[in-house]
Amino acid sequence: MIPMFSRIRLVFVLFLLAACEEARHSQDESSSKPLTKVIFQTDWYPQPEHAGFYHAYLNGLYAEAGLDVEIRPGANISNVPQMVATGRIDFAVGTTDNVFMAASRGAPLVALFPYFQHDPQCVMFHAANDVKSLADIDGRTVMINPGAAYVQYMRKALDINPRIVPLDYGLARFLSDPDFIQQCFVTSEPYYVAQQGVEARVLRLSSSGFDPYRVVYTNQKMLKDAPEVVLAFVKESLRGWASYSSGDGSEVHAYLQKLNPQQTPEFAAWTKKAMKRYELIHGSNLQGEALGRFDRKRLQEHLMHLEAIDLLDNSLELNKVVSFDFQDLVPVTGYQDPESSG
Repeated sequence: MIPMFSRIRLVFVLFLLAACEEARHSQDESSSKPLTKVIFQTDWYPQPEHAGFYHAYLNGLYAEAGLDVEIRPGANISNVPQMVATGRIDFAVGTTDNVFMAASRGAPLVALFPYFQHDPQCVMFHAANDVKSLADIDGRTVMINPGAAYVQYMRKALDINPRIVPLDYGLARFLSDPDFIQQCFVTSEPYYVAQQGVEARVLRLSSSGFDPYRVVYTNQKMLKDAPEVVLAFVKESLRGWASYSSGDGSEVHAYLQKLNPQQTPEFAAWTKKAMKRYELIHGSNLQGEALGRFDRKRLQEHLMHLEAIDLLDNSLELNKVVSFDFQDLVPVTGYQDPESSG
């Protein structure tokens, strides 16, 4: 006969074994559960300006959250908002002005979170040029995207009217002409012209008062019908950006170079420093900005600017084109700028 104490201990051990087996079985079921496929469209070839998303992919953050994310790079694809609106693409990146303009024309789009607090678009000119402010490009020849909203804002709101040469994304004319001015990314072209021995200065277009966010957006149906998928993608993307920005980024930079050989480690490291210098990812603490956070007042002013220069076909309600449901996800990332902690 088994003593009472031994029987109790045996029952307890059997209970633990059963519990462990149940947990293992549950874990096996979870690990074998198929991942949810989502398509994420960027706006250019693989580059450090998208590194947070690639970090989340490369380090398995999306997969851990149950997502099979396909990151599709692309340059100058004009119909991305339409593809997102119709569900052919689940998520995409863009600027708030483009999202708002598409929404005003009936596209059921919603901005989810900003991965850049400010747009890196700028105008670049030779260091010896006498340009001091955007007003100084009035009447001068500038290679710029003529259809961009900020060009309309400069013309209609600021009365700045450059002689426009359509942007061709090349640097040959800039390198050969000391008086030439052109649009570029503050995180990219200045590096390349410096490699050619040309010192350049820049003026950020956001300094004009027209200050869009760079955001991830989806369609209203996706947000309504698959909120858990949207939440997982937003959360892991933010984790990816937080982790990338707090490290040296070398792992992601090496991966980007495999995808796009032009992205050398030296260039990627320079771009990462530029993103930090211009406070693109986390914004300014003094202004209350943070990774993934929107400012309602700034967005409302942005809508007013677009409406004032006749770029909205119909008036928009902010809460219908921007989701504020993910604002509190930022602390979850656990990010802290190592240089801000003293």
